Amino acid sequence: MKEKREVLDTLFLVLQVGITMLVTFGLCFAIGFLLDKYLGTKLLWIFIILGILSGYRAVYLLIRRHIKGSANDRSEPEWAKRAFHPDDEDPEGSDRGEDPR
Repeated sequence: MKEKREVLDTLFLVLQVGITMLVTFGLCFAIGFLLDKYLGTKLLWIFIILGILSGYRAVYLLIRRHIKGSANDRSEPEWAKRAFHPDDEDPEGSDRGEDPR
């Protein structure tokens, strides 16, 4: 089961990388194109370069977060434990509004 989760995590990372590159490049291209069209400037190339650089930066941050998360224990987050396993005993008791006394 853990191997299947790792495969899905990697697949989602690849999808995020592709979508991130397309969106950042596409938005910067559209902004540059519209500025060129309405203002008569030659800013398209600057916005293309900005789109590529911002896409690479976003992808770098995604991969860094994925690698950092892979190095740690990827157990279920606390919010998910409380949401999906409400009958489990909460040692602090304060997260669900209970009186810890």
